[in-house]
Amino acid sequence: MEKKYRLRVDEKIVGFKRQVSERMVFYSKNEFWWNGQPIGHKQIDEYTGINDKNNTRIYEWDIVQFELTKEEGREEGVVLWNTKDKCFGIKRINDSGFIPFEVNNIRLFQSKDLEVYSYLFINPEVMTRLGLEDV
Repeated sequence: MEKKYRLRVDEKIVGFKRQVSERMVFYSKNEFWWNGQPIGHKQIDEYTGINDKNNTRIYEWDIVQFELTKEEGREEGVVLWNTKDKCFGIKRINDSGFIPFEVNNIRLFQSKDLEVYSYLFINPEVMTRLGLEDV
């Protein structure tokens, strides 16, 4: 299965990586032109497999606005990988809750309910408040 990644050097996005198989890896600076030339990077963010309402790919460390129910309204959260449950989800910024993108193969969010608007790696105050560290 193909995996996609965003490549960074600290706060700067320097490119993207597509891993089609163990030996077949492609790189791009703009997600348009791909080749086998590696791009130097320090951090790598995995693509969740989900796009937002603007068809923007959602990667871990993205800050999104989301709406789980109409009653609760729009909230803000950070997209993270949950190592314990082995899934991507959203950690709410205003409380400690974590909402997985999927439960028992049922998606909890539709693209229209999600919007990427920033990145956690350029918001150190939010990272500190949530007790997270960029690796």
